[in-house]
Amino acid sequence: MKKIFYFMLTACVLMNISCEKDFLDVQAPSSVDNDFVFGSPEEATKVLAGLYDIWHDLDKNLYYDVMSVGSDSEHHPEPYSAQSRHIPMGLFPVPYNINDGNALNTWNEGYQIINKANSIIEAVEGKAEFQDAVAAGTPNAWTQLYGEALCHRATNYKLLISYFGDVPYFDYPVRTQAQTDTLGYTVRDKIYDKEIAALKKIAPLMYPLGGNLTAERFSGTYAYYLTGRLAFDAAGYQLRRTDFDYGSISFDQWGQENSTWNAKYVRNSNWQSYMQTAKEYFLKTVNNSGTAHLIETDGRGAKFDNPFQRNFQYLLDLEVSPESLFEAGYTRTQNSDWPYSWGRPSGGAGSNDHPNKCYGQGRINPYYVYGDFDPSDKRRDVTACFTGNTGKAGEILMSWARGNREKGGFCTNKFDEARMSDPYIPRQRQSGVNWQQVRMGEVMLDLAYAAAATGDEATAKTYFKKVRARAFSAADQATKVNAYVDGMSGQALLDGIEQELKLETGGEGKRRWDTILFGTFPKHIQEMRDNMRAMIAGLAADGYYTFPNGVQISNYIFTKKVKIKDVDPTLDLLTYQTPAGLNESDPRYPVLVPGWRGTNNGWADYLATLSPVLQNNHIAQRGMFRYIDPASAEGLALLADGYQLSDWGINLVKNAAEYTDNFFLGYPDGSYAAGVPPRYIMPIAYVVLSTSNGLLTQGYGHASE
Repeated sequence: MKKIFYFMLTACVLMNISCEKDFLDVQAPSSVDNDFVFGSPEEATKVLAGLYDIWHDLDKNLYYDVMSVGSDSEHHPEPYSAQSRHIPMGLFPVPYNINDGNALNTWNEGYQIINKANSIIEAVEGKAEFQDAVAAGTPNAWTQLYGEALCHRATNYKLLISYFGDVPYFDYPVRTQAQTDTLGYTVRDKIYDKEIAALKKIAPLMYPLGGNLTAERFSGTYAYYLTGRLAFDAAGYQLRRTDFDYGSISFDQWGQENSTWNAKYVRNSNWQSYMQTAKEYFLKTVNNSGTAHLIETDGRGAKFDNPFQRNFQYLLDLEVSPESLFEAGYTRTQNSDWPYSWGRPSGGAGSNDHPNKCYGQGRINPYYVYGDFDPSDKRRDVTACFTGNTGKAGEILMSWARGNREKGGFCTNKFDEARMSDPYIPRQRQSGVNWQQVRMGEVMLDLAYAAAATGDEATAKTYFKKVRARAFSAADQATKVNAYVDGMSGQALLDGIEQELKLETGGEGKRRWDTILFGTFPKHIQEMRDNMRAMIAGLAADGYYTFPNGVQISNYIFTKKVKIKDVDPTLDLLTYQTPAGLNESDPRYPVLVPGWRGTNNGWADYLATLSPVLQNNHIAQRGMFRYIDPASAEGLALLADGYQLSDWGINLVKNAAEYTDNFFLGYPDGSYAAGVPPRYIMPIAYVVLSTSNGLLTQGYGHASE
């Protein structure tokens, strides 16, 4: 959406003065450029715009390949053999091309941002106005710009550590090759410590969200969050090399060391101190949030009562969500993967269709939808959808056969171009929808986890309840929020918060890294595989499977195409929420359950140009969450009413290996029980290793060339 003034800049502003070729491949401005672009806050802000633009491209790379599709709740739609990206996503079952382009781009662009941020930091530090503001403890335009640059640097170090482990660290501008001649790996704990210390100083001198400072820029609110999140990461389990000197740092270890690729899965023994810092700064975030807040009421009128969905609708309406701490801002005509890669798929053409092609990279695991969500949880239907878009202003049933677009199973439902108030038709991948990277719901649950981990269960339960409460109706608050949370303590409370994060952030690519940090990644891999096998075995044996929560999945469901207005002239699936407790006997039930699907109202004129068959553009369903025997009186009545049996769970049976053994193929059965550490770290590219003067060596069993 990008309603602020960021735009493409001149070559001067984009910092075109390069240092000599070396393993960092960074660029920095000359001192003359610094004097020019930092003559005023306005000119310095233009330079910062260049950093944001690099970031928009940078974090999509490995997020696309690994983070968004590599958890026990999210997966990729295509067969394992179809994509090389399945190798790192699946924890490296076979050797991997160390010169993978997305990994190398992440490395190079991460360090470009870091180095340019360091140049900005150095220049601003020399400004008298900045020095006076720091001495007075009063924010001004220069301290805000300084803080934004520091947030860029810290955010990118956080990103690089999550993918590569220990990495080179520098907090000064690199302008010559000589500056990197002795620069090797820095222990990640030291990187966390230095960036946390720097952020602690600047966060109070930045502006909170509000006014002209929107969530499309880093704010003081974000700086407080980032301080807490770096500490949160530093407290967590991560993969470490055993052929690396960590000095005096000691670790608590999960499982066994892997002597084949010299690694162990550990957390810093000082983790509680880091977690205390995380709690402190997450509290500062919610107490210095400016205009950012958890959306707890819907506010769209009598038809609506889903504040969770309201958050994502802001983005689809090209508005900054009031729940956001940071959104990567996109403009229409700018290439973007939202909703193309993480939205509701469409079989449309690349341009001038309704909606245009949407690939649907991120998919939702079936057990997660059926087994993890309480059936009355308002987040379920917002997170996953059983229909996609035809591309001709209609719905199409998703298939559990492996593939893309309508294949690959449940699609993510938080981003749907058909739900946009003004869908962008001219070309695919240019919708203008922002990428919401941090929102208050996850901040509060991170706070709850940090509080529980440090023994402050009262604070933990307060924020746990606050987030969970908006997912349930008023009638459910006493049992499914208050009693549910109050019944937890100790490890059960930590597990409950972790599960709530899973329910809250499904399809947003948060789960993989969270479970790595929690030390539960190996356990959840095995649990997911076992759960999927039990579900598929039930489908194969009985034609259906009943989950512990009472919900059922069937091999076949009953579907038929209808005109929504023929069912009820007042209905509109994009602006009408499924009424709570809607009974199956209600004629609206088949088109309103599951909810938050359909097609766009604005395409009525287009629909009128299509054949009458295509004008029946909505799918009515029965049997999505309850088994209906086709030979029963109910089943026969549905068939007589024009419904047909459509493949559903049967395609999970037919593709069983893809949804069990091939999920995390590099972590086969027995790995968790044997305490094998999960190998998630990406390899360093050969061009980086070969130009590092021997200071960087490959680790974790990856090839060196």
